[in-house]
Amino acid sequence: MEHLSLDVLRTFVFIVELKGFNKVAEKVHLSQSAISMQIKKLEELSGQALFERKGKRHLLTHQGELLLSYAKKMLELNDEALQVLQQTKLKGKVRVGMQMDFADSSKAAHLHRFIKMHPEILLDLKVDASDVLQHMLSEGRLDIILFLGREKIAGFDAHALGSYPLKWFHSPATGGIPIDGSPLALAAMGPNCKIRQMSSAALNEAGIPWKIVFTSNSLSAVWGAVSAGLGICARTRIGAPASLKAVPKTAGLPDLPVVNAWLCTMAGEDRRTVLQLKDHLRHA
Repeated sequence: MEHLSLDVLRTFVFIVELKGFNKVAEKVHLSQSAISMQIKKLEELSGQALFERKGKRHLLTHQGELLLSYAKKMLELNDEALQVLQQTKLKGKVRVGMQMDFADSSKAAHLHRFIKMHPEILLDLKVDASDVLQHMLSEGRLDIILFLGREKIAGFDAHALGSYPLKWFHSPATGGIPIDGSPLALAAMGPNCKIRQMSSAALNEAGIPWKIVFTSNSLSAVWGAVSAGLGICARTRIGAPASLKAVPKTAGLPDLPVVNAWLCTMAGEDRRTVLQLKDHLRHA
């Protein structure tokens, strides 16, 4: 019976994560032609095209998206089984910083799963704004941080886990989008929040008047204000309540930038427990 090779599946996942074949060749120490051959065999085995080419980009087909979901699960189970069977003894304290958006996300669940696999690890988790987490990592008060941002930070060993478009969110049940030309009511994090700065800059550039009607250092409080109809907010879909919806294009609000999810340690980090947790979160 034919089977899916875990090595080939890992290469397939890397192609998607790194957005192309060239960077993967360096990572897995194979030529680009060898990688192309692996993907061709994978497509022959599945009987489906996994990528479609648009210009210089390789985009996943519907079947490719389906395989990606299974590939990640298979690789995760493989890695978990090896860790358990090898009885890897990881211990000590790991200080993790996570932007509020991720507090209830799948990344948080994978973090908890890693700690269950290694019960001798003490997890010290701090949930805060991205600028606070970056400052604490730079000062050596955190070991790993996960946050949203547009650019890689100098001095950090950073891995982009994915790209997420910022969107305007509102509560369809309560409104929150003025139609009479009055200033747009916004609920937002504090003034140092990078997403707040990007969204207000986009409104200014579009010539749309706005005002902050609710501000808090708690993201859940901001979501609550939007749910209550006090205003709208700019955020990614990560962690957004299901009751809130993206503002439709017909509302005329400006498009917002795309941000990356960055997983970072300080450059030169060599502690085994920290690096294994980071690797676990990268491939979760």
